[in-house]
Amino acid sequence: MLRIITNWLEAQAELKRITERTHDDTAIDKETTVREILRSVKEKGDEALLHYTSEFDHITLTPEELKVTGSELDAAYQQVNKDLLNSIRFAAKQIEAFHRQRVPKSWVQFGDDDVVLGKRYTPVDRAGLYVPGGKAAYPSTVLMNAIPAQVAKVPKIVMVTPPGQDNKIHPAVLVAAQEAGIQEIYRIGGAQAIAALAYGTKTIPKVDVISGPGNIYVTLAKKIVYGTVGIDSLAGPSEVMIIADSEANPVHLAADMLAQAEHDSLASAILLTTDSAIARQVVTEVERQLQDHPRRTMTEKAIAHYGLVVVVESLEAAAELSNLFAPEHLELEVSDPWALLENIRHAGAIFLGYSTPEAVGDYLAGPNHTLPTSGAARYASALGVETFMKHSSLVQYSSAALHKVATTIDILATAEGLPSHANSVRVRTKTQEQEQQEWVKKETINQENDGKNL
Repeated sequence: MLRIITNWLEAQAELKRITERTHDDTAIDKETTVREILRSVKEKGDEALLHYTSEFDHITLTPEELKVTGSELDAAYQQVNKDLLNSIRFAAKQIEAFHRQRVPKSWVQFGDDDVVLGKRYTPVDRAGLYVPGGKAAYPSTVLMNAIPAQVAKVPKIVMVTPPGQDNKIHPAVLVAAQEAGIQEIYRIGGAQAIAALAYGTKTIPKVDVISGPGNIYVTLAKKIVYGTVGIDSLAGPSEVMIIADSEANPVHLAADMLAQAEHDSLASAILLTTDSAIARQVVTEVERQLQDHPRRTMTEKAIAHYGLVVVVESLEAAAELSNLFAPEHLELEVSDPWALLENIRHAGAIFLGYSTPEAVGDYLAGPNHTLPTSGAARYASALGVETFMKHSSLVQYSSAALHKVATTIDILATAEGLPSHANSVRVRTKTQEQEQQEWVKKETINQENDGKNL
């Protein structure tokens, strides 16, 4: 079921196949559907939202039922046990503490000749958070999206999440939202929810940035509305890559692979190891741990299609394969992970050592668990405070400073055929003598023209 590969070229080919596992012809049909949903919501607002919620989720709502009421928010605290509430609060504190260290700082630099340069960071006005729901509940996703937005001091934050068949949202999700300071919540999901956040409806406000993971329809919707609003990323199926040496524990490695595979049938779990015995033991252990797995059917499918064990010659070779794959999550289960880290260039989040399973990052370590997938870690980073902020450049020149660079700007602007650019500097740097000479020249021309007209 779980394949072992020892050939380098075959390993590269398999990693490429896994990276591209969502690139199929059906994506074109899905995008056509999503575009129609977006157009309809943009034009019809709440009416379209309710229509698609009924069609896709088989849930009937009225416009008044879209927004979660205060009584529902209050009741949620009575529906979660004390241990879960304390765990949510502990995780929230850990996540907030980390993200407070990541707030970009505005700065100003005073140079020679009274030149002032700087960068000023400000939050967006409105943020929209998408939290997957329906049959599942993800309070951790609420915390990971809401807390950075709060730390960024976004003035208005709203959350959308699909309800279950009883039209209700899981109480743990509502509690997590309130613990993160979110009170405005709408029971809506899918591409229609993204459309509502991007364009606004009578009930749901238009936002400036949308964050949060979702299914293929949600991801396509975010891709299409990007430009109308900002987005965090285009999240694909989850993935973990583990680099392990001969000292790693096969039971732990198997558990970590299954922890990723149980997300959904497209999730990927890959082990790179220098020890062929470890490779065989992990395959056996994965099969053993799958025996009584509550999500066996889906997890087994993910392992069969997108699970992989590769035996490599060295840890350096493993790092090279990892950089080619650019995994969302990378575990370095080796005796000296910090030394191996020097060889790693691309990964969304890196977990170092035998006692750091990826699950600690999913829930409460602090760094965000919304990460680039499908090779996007080559150029993208985790969701963070910066997702909800933007910066403005600050530039101030004194008269003396402008005179000093005027000729250079004139030359460059003239070379680009932009005379008004050059003139905008010239009119500020002319001496009184030059202005007088130009005035005399213009008057002479005017007098000559007047003489000709006579």
